[in-house]
Parts: sequence; C-alpha cells; structure tokens
Amino acid sequence: MMEYFLLSLVWFFKPMYFFLFLLFYVLFMMNSYSWSGLFMVVDSMTFILLIMMSLFIMGIIMMSEKNNNLLILTEMLVLVCILFFVPSNFLMLYMFFELSMFPILVMILGYGSQIEKINSSYYLIFYAAFCSFPFLFVYFNTNFLLVFSYYDIILSWEVFFILTLSFMMKFPIYFLHLWLPKAHVEAPTTASMLLAGLLLKLGTAGFFRILGSMNFIHNNMWMIIAFLGMVLGSFCCVFQSDSKSLAAYSSVTHMSFLLLSLVFISMSGKISSLMLMLAHGYTSTLMFYLVGEYYHTSTSRMIYFMNSFFSSSMIMGILFSLVFLSNSGVPPSLSFLSEFLVVTNGMIFTKSMFTIVFIYFLVSFYYSLFLITNSLMGKVFLNFNTWNIGFSSPLVLMMYNVFWFSVFY
Repeated sequence: MMEYFLLSLVWFFKPMYFFLFLLFYVLFMMNSYSWSGLFMVVDSMTFILLIMMSLFIMGIIMMSEKNNNLLILTEMLVLVCILFFVPSNFLMLYMFFELSMFPILVMILGYGSQIEKINSSYYLIFYAAFCSFPFLFVYFNTNFLLVFSYYDIILSWEVFFILTLSFMMKFPIYFLHLWLPKAHVEAPTTASMLLAGLLLKLGTAGFFRILGSMNFIHNNMWMIIAFLGMVLGSFCCVFQSDSKSLAAYSSVTHMSFLLLSLVFISMSGKISSLMLMLAHGYTSTLMFYLVGEYYHTSTSRMIYFMNSFFSSSMIMGILFSLVFLSNSGVPPSLSFLSEFLVVTNGMIFTKSMFTIVFIYFLVSFYYSLFLITNSLMGKVFLNFNTWNIGFSSPLVLMMYNVFWFSVFY
C-alpha cells in the first residue's frame, strides 16, 4: 500500500497518474488497518468512504478544469484531506486540518475574479486563527500526548466547547459561517466545488473523532445551535439574489442538519450523518459546477437572469432539476434517505423537534423549487454548449446511488 502512496507523490505534476495511483492506494487501504512506523491508521469505513468521495470530486475537477495550476492546487488539497482522514495522533490531525487552508487561499486570492476576494480571504484566515488557538491550548494541557486521535480525558464543558470550536468553524455551523458565503462567491468554480465537497467534510470528520471523548454530555448547546442554524440558514437562502451564495447558504443548512444527527449520539445517528456527508459532498459539488457554468456563459450569477437559461438544452435542464431536487431531499436520492433517518432519530429523541423540522423543510423546498422553476421557465433562448454533460452525469449517479446501502446493512 505504501508503494502506491509514494508513487502517487512521484506523479504529483501529472494529475492523471496521481489520481490513478491514489485510487489504488485507497483500494488497498480497505484491506490494511495500519502501517507500521507511520502515523496512519484506518479505524473506520467512514473515512474510506470520505476518501473515495474526495477522489471522485478530484476526478470531476480534472475533467472540467483546464488550468494546470488549479489542478495542482486541487491535488494538494485532496492529498491533505486524505492524510487528515487517516492520522493516528492529534497533532497530525490538527496539522492537516490547518494545512487545508493554504490551497484554498491561493485559489481564492490567485484566481478569484473580483476585488472582494481579499476581504473574503481575511474572513477565512481570521475565523481559522480565532477558532484554532484555543485548540492548541487544550492540546498543550494534555502533555503533548501523541498517542491516539481519540481523547480519553474527562472534559469539562468549557474545554469541550473550546475543543469543538475549531471543528465547528469548518462545519460551518451557523454563527461561525460568515466566511463561507464570502469565500464561495469570490472563489473560482473549481475552488467552490472543493470547498463545498471536501473542506466542509474535514470539520465533520474531526468532530467524529472527538465524539468519543465527550462522555455523552454537554451536547444540548450544539443541538440548540443546530436547530437555529437549520431554520435561519434556510431563511437566508430565500432572500439571496446571487445563485452562488444561495448554494453556499444551503450548505450551511445541510451541515446544521448533519450536526443535529451527530449530536444525538446513536448508531443510526452516526450512519445517517455519514450518508448526509456523502450526499452533501456530491450534490453541492454539482450545484456549484452548474452555477459556475451559468456564470461563465452569461457572466452573471443573479438568479433573476437565469430565466430559461437551462431550457436551451433539455438534458442540461433535466440535470439541473435533478441536482436541486436532490439538494432539497427528494427520493430516491441519498440525501432523502439520510434526512429521513435524522428526522426519525429526532422524533424518538424529542417530539417538539417535528415543528422546527417542518419549518425547515417547508422553506428549503421553497428555495429549491424557486431556483428550478426560475431556470427552466421563460422565453429567452440561449444557444448553449452541452459537451460538458459528461462531467456532471457521473455525479448525478452518485447522488441517487443505492450502492451506499450495502455498506451499512
């Protein structure tokens, strides 16, 4: 397994070979639990599925991106993410968590199209620094234990809050989410796809890791924030006129939903949150890809100018509606199944949850349907190149994929 990993590094500047060797590496990883002498351990199928998803997104970007520099930055980010998913100690976990900022910052600052990109990068750095320094303090107080990436110290609620804060910034949970819409709007399409598909999964994977050290207490606070984030985030979506920031805010609502299922601390909660992670990864990547296509063709991101943009090509219209329906959780998509599981878990947990979830679903259906009808209705006809369909159809397949059931049952 190690050979494939090193070979992939040798081919770093040839994206195609790099991708293929990493694919071999992931397939071999499924058989091997740890590497002697290396700080890596595969302790859950969860992380292997996340690595598979990151490779999938990288493959899609390789097909759609022409700029070689962006491709190399993509490779860097995917490599950092893979190493983040399989570390055996907390220092490596933290190191790769912070290192993932670098490629995204370069993408936004180097390849963003508007001057606001500087402001959004400030937001990104500020949030990363502000939420991560307390984490180092906690790590310092554990006598620099390099042992395992699961804490077994008894945490008071203050320490737990500080420890989760750095992961919550990447979640991004509502109230810590302000950098996300800014970064998305200023980033090029490739960086947006990576931000939504990969970077948000680092927060969830890190939270997975420290979930065991919570002793199943202190969760009420995150539950309240998750509820708030779901409803407030979906209301934010309704008032967006920029299609890219709408997609970014819908990511925030989905991640709040994911946090809710994680905080239930039940086996079905863990399974449903993993499925929601995968569903969100594929769906949001494709959402940003399609919005990016619209932006490159019409040089505008306004939803109101989208009228009949996608009806100029029938297959593009079908794909677009499939993606946004999957985003709102329509069966038989993966997001429907995971959201259904989260809601049933919540109903067992507390009956009053149903009211909040009902409001959330009502509002999220509204903005998804508004976007679909806006893009498919209208009289303007645009002659639009459909060669790029080949990139998005594999992702649609993954969004409505039944293969994931076999992993859990």
